[in-house]
Amino acid sequence: MPEKRKLAEREIITLEMMVATRENTKNLGYFVDDTVVNPGLGIPFYKTVLEGANYEHATWKDQACVRTSQIHWRDDFNVTWLERHLEMTQGFILVGKNPGLFVLGEPTHDRQDLDEKQRNLPDPKTTKVFIIPAGMGLILKKGTWHDFPVSCGPPVSAFILNTEEVVEALASMPQAAPMNHGDCFKLRLADHWDFTLRFPDPRPFVQKHGLCPGPVAYPLMGAEGYGAGMKREEVKAGWGEGTKVFVIPVVNVEVFTPGCGGPAIQPHLQSVPELANKGWRDYGNRRGLQRLSQMFKELGVSATAVINSEAAKLDFVAKALKESGWELGAHGINNSSGAAKMTRNEEEAYFKKTLDDLEAALGARPKTWLTPGFSVTERTPEIAAAAGIESFLDFVDDDVPYHLAHEGGKRTLCLPYCMETNDFSLVLTKHLDHRQYAQAIEDHVRQLAKEDGEKVVCLGMHTFVAGTPARVLALSEALGRLKALPGVRFATAAQVHEAVQKKQ
Repeated sequence: MPEKRKLAEREIITLEMMVATRENTKNLGYFVDDTVVNPGLGIPFYKTVLEGANYEHATWKDQACVRTSQIHWRDDFNVTWLERHLEMTQGFILVGKNPGLFVLGEPTHDRQDLDEKQRNLPDPKTTKVFIIPAGMGLILKKGTWHDFPVSCGPPVSAFILNTEEVVEALASMPQAAPMNHGDCFKLRLADHWDFTLRFPDPRPFVQKHGLCPGPVAYPLMGAEGYGAGMKREEVKAGWGEGTKVFVIPVVNVEVFTPGCGGPAIQPHLQSVPELANKGWRDYGNRRGLQRLSQMFKELGVSATAVINSEAAKLDFVAKALKESGWELGAHGINNSSGAAKMTRNEEEAYFKKTLDDLEAALGARPKTWLTPGFSVTERTPEIAAAAGIESFLDFVDDDVPYHLAHEGGKRTLCLPYCMETNDFSLVLTKHLDHRQYAQAIEDHVRQLAKEDGEKVVCLGMHTFVAGTPARVLALSEALGRLKALPGVRFATAAQVHEAVQKKQ
């Protein structure tokens, strides 16, 4: 027999999750809700009562044990243990306002299609995750594989029907371990399977289905909000060597999948094919890019371009970028799609293709990354760091740079991508005119320069917004004044990264 793989190397199988109903739990137990099952028990003086008959096969062996329990949240989604009972029908009724999660597998002890060994194991094909709504419950059939209920976020309270024998057996154990004692047959699944079962995070599921009375808080981006396994580490003071504000112009060079829409200057135009808004976006790459490049050359200022790899395949775009003298960073494949909902393998391939294609088109492999449309997964920062990204722009929550370190050892420098100086925010959302747009940027930087500490601010620009004639004229004047402001320095993302690294 081949040796079992180590736990960290095992395939992970994510179980299907569903709301429990009488129909989808009929092979597992007797569903309990507000329906009276087998009504008609006749008690003559109960004139206003509809009472059902006994559950025919429900039994608790010698002595039933009735108790309540409150289950709190756990961060571990692995299914480590499953157990079954062949001499009693354990019952769980959820009381209070919150649902509970149950991992349940259909009985295998009496299946004729299995051999003796298989009848003593759960069948992963018939093991699923059920969310039982508050006020409902399940009386398990004999042999149903199960674990103890799990919280779906808020604490869940349960009324439990068990036997003294099973409770005493479990209570006598100093720690969890396999058990085959009396009517309690408990397995550690890792001892028998070469894979790991997991259940999905139940919090978004119960939120989506309205199963909790209030909002269910759950971290979408790891414990600290910076991605799964990522930890924020502050940059040591003094890295700026006298500069108070580093200003990073970030020019977004984008293309959009035909027919999929995109940012619009006249959103009411919805005909297909649509010419005006598409042409406005295309204008950015044909004229706005070159105009911004010329402006920065005249100012003696460099910029960081973040580029869709499909945009770099356009000859006139590639030519303008190569002649710009800018740092050339990555901005995904196109701006109609991002990484959201990708699997790990898909996202890793997405990063590799973007970086490979940009390197082939522009001659250098990017070290700076901005995800299109902030369309990320909780793994994006980790995958970016592993792909060699040194400057990461996806977070917007500060005026200072900070490191993001993954528990596996890789790290990247986060340069917050300011929403208050972004041309989309100022022009398309706040509807500022070209002078107001430029003045808002200037005011933002001037205020930072008056404050203590070393700051960084990214000026997010799009070729089809910031690159129009009127905005370039206003920008060139405002940026020229900022360039002369004491304590302010224009830089690329790569230059800021280099300055930080020198002092760490």
